[in-house]
Amino acid sequence: MNLQEILYPLTTNTFFNEYFEKKHVVIKNKDRNIFENLLSIKDLDAILFSLTNHHPDFRLADHSKTEKPDHKKYTIKNSDIIDPLKFSKAFESGSTLVMSGLQNKIYSLRKLTNELETFFKHRVQTNIYLTPKKSQGFSTHYDTHDVFIFQFEGSKNWRIYDQSVPLADKTTPFEKDEFIPGNVIDEFTLEKGDVLYIPRGVVHDAYCTNKNSGHITTGILGKTWAEHVAEVLIEKSKHILPLRKFTKFHAMDENNKNKEIEEVTNVVTKLIKGLQLDEEIIDDFYSRQKPIAQGHLHQIINIDNINHNSKIKIREKNKFRMLANCKKIDVKFYDLKLTMPIACESFLNNLLSQNKPLPINQIECNLDDDSKIMVTRQLTKIGALDIAS
Repeated sequence: MNLQEILYPLTTNTFFNEYFEKKHVVIKNKDRNIFENLLSIKDLDAILFSLTNHHPDFRLADHSKTEKPDHKKYTIKNSDIIDPLKFSKAFESGSTLVMSGLQNKIYSLRKLTNELETFFKHRVQTNIYLTPKKSQGFSTHYDTHDVFIFQFEGSKNWRIYDQSVPLADKTTPFEKDEFIPGNVIDEFTLEKGDVLYIPRGVVHDAYCTNKNSGHITTGILGKTWAEHVAEVLIEKSKHILPLRKFTKFHAMDENNKNKEIEEVTNVVTKLIKGLQLDEEIIDDFYSRQKPIAQGHLHQIINIDNINHNSKIKIREKNKFRMLANCKKIDVKFYDLKLTMPIACESFLNNLLSQNKPLPINQIECNLDDDSKIMVTRQLTKIGALDIAS
């Protein structure tokens, strides 16, 4: 599921021009089962009773009990391991079940977060909230990260307030004791299949009435311009002399001071403009992503069976990057890299142009079949290919 499918019928352009980092938007979906393959109660049951889960990733929230019930009441004695029976019973007693980071345990959620991370180039996390009817997990608050909310079960009522903190971040955390939410400016119900986007800093709360609720909160844990620029300036100062000079605000005549400030300004401006094209930043981003190459182990075990009739395609084109010079071509997939002769470029380009698996011997290029097989096996080793057996 990509961003355009999530936003439909909004276009991504409309979303970014009118809503992103500006205001909330509710997307009502006619297909109530759109999230059926993304998450279900059955999936959560399996997570609870087949895996070892720990507090605070798994926790309770209850607005009627100061929001944070004592975790000792739902963990195994003298540990932080969740007792699934006690945890489930708390739901029946009115508490919201909070399960964080399930993209690390459920493949469909990993695919969702990877898709969104690739689009936004920021880290994305999923938190699951199960709230029983006639209850509320959290009091009125704002978040310091943007969220998409996917209602996969039941329904939930939401309120948006007018006292927002524009683009709240780590420097402006929510302080419950000092906060006054203001007036309600919008109120609506999310039904199964609906989507809600809330920018960071927008004040909101949610509660259940006559139905239980299950929703996925997908948070964009982004880096601000300030964070990005600060990191880049420190790193690049190793190689750029003007950035390593001391400031001289009180020790220079006006002309020399202005000259040095102009020099630094030009360097910083150039660095900021080049942020999106900085190969080191791109590599660092992909090195932190967890691959979704399910089936890769089977392909590695059977790599010797690849032949000229094997059907192949690029697994994730948006993770497949090529950098060519006159003698070689570097192929990057997530955090792995291959260096190949430049003669392989036509094979790689034609492979990238295909949207369905194609027999190796039908991929037109200047390599013979044996060379194609050799390149295919190298690409398989780094997880870049899907091979139709």
